Amino acid sequence: MKQIFFNFLIFFSITGLAQQNISVDSLYKPDPHYLEDQFYFGISYTVLKNLPENMIQNGFSNNIKFGFIRDIPLNERRNLGIGLGLGLSWETYFQNLRVSVDEQTGKVAYEILENISYKSNSFSLNKIDLPFEIRWRGSTPEKYKFWRLYTGITASYVYKTKSNFVTDNIDITYQNIKIIRNWLYGINISAGYGTWNFNFYYGLNNLLKDDVTLNGKNLDVRTMSFGFVYYFL
Repeated sequence: MKQIFFNFLIFFSITGLAQQNISVDSLYKPDPHYLEDQFYFGISYTVLKNLPENMIQNGFSNNIKFGFIRDIPLNERRNLGIGLGLGLSWETYFQNLRVSVDEQTGKVAYEILENISYKSNSFSLNKIDLPFEIRWRGSTPEKYKFWRLYTGITASYVYKTKSNFVTDNIDITYQNIKIIRNWLYGINISAGYGTWNFNFYYGLNNLLKDDVTLNGKNLDVRTMSFGFVYYFL
C-alpha cells in the first residue's frame, strides 16, 4: 500500500511540474517592439592622410569611443532603421610634427622632427560624437547573432586638445592649442556578424584649421580609421 501511494505521489508531482513548465512557457512572448544595438564600444587604428613632405606617423595612433544610439526601426520587420546617438571618443596621433608655443607672444610654431632624437611626440583630441546611421540587420526578437550593416555620418565636437613632446631630458605638454577644427565630420561604416564588427571611418574635412601652415603652405590633413566596434543591449 505504501508503494502504491509512493508511486501516485511521484506521478502527480511530475505531472504538476510538467503543467507548471507549460504554463511558464506559455507566458513567454517575443517582444514585437524590440530594439537593437543601443550601446557601443570601439577601438581603432588611425591613419593620417595628405601629410606634407617628410611628415610621418611613428607610433600606434588610435581612437577609443563609446556611446549610446537610439534605435528607430522603419518597418514592421524591424530589420531596417535609423540611429541617432551621443558618445565620447579619445584620439591620439603619434607623428613627427612638433607643436610649440612662444610663452611671450603666444604664437604657435610647427617643426618637422627629422634629425632630432626624441621618445614621443603626440597630439590628442577629446571629442563629443553625434552619429547618424542608416541601419540594416538580420535580427528577430529571438535571434541574437545576425548580420548587420550600419553606415552614416558622425559629427564630432572637439572640446579638448593636448600636444606632448618627450625626450630624455624634457617633457613638454601644451593644452588646448587652437589648431584643430572645432567640428569634424566623417563617414562611418560598421559591418559584420555577432557582437564584434569591423568599423571604418573617413574624415570629410581638414583636421587642422585653415591658418595652420608649414613652410608657407596650408596643411590639409585627413583622418582614416580601421578597427572594431562592439554592440550590446
